[in-house]
Amino acid sequence: EKVIRTAGKPHHLQLQVDRKQLTADGKDLAYITVSVVDKDGNLCPDDGREVTFKVSGVGTFRAAANGDGSCLDLFHLPHMHAFAGQLTAIVQSSEQAGTITLQATAKGLKPGSITLQTK
Repeated sequence: EKVIRTAGKPHHLQLQVDRKQLTADGKDLAYITVSVVDKDGNLCPDDGREVTFKVSGVGTFRAAANGDGSCLDLFHLPHMHAFAGQLTAIVQSSEQAGTITLQATAKGLKPGSITLQTK
């Protein structure tokens, strides 16, 4: 039995990373999918609001992309509009071990964050 759910009102940002541990070599990258979701975690596919990023800890923000070929947002700046309710942010490790926290904020939504380890 297939269940189809329609999204409610956009509520918060949900972050998922491809892996939680990076190498502290100054070159390793993590790809974080940022989704605009309703209160139940359902993707809001019509949302295109701008998301702003802040990195703390032993890493740096590298880029963001949304898959929209017509988008004129600059990928190397720490903000990007969502496309179909999603976008991807990239953070890079430093040569120091520790934690990297990426926080995502958008007007009208509860923020989201994710913490990665570097060794």
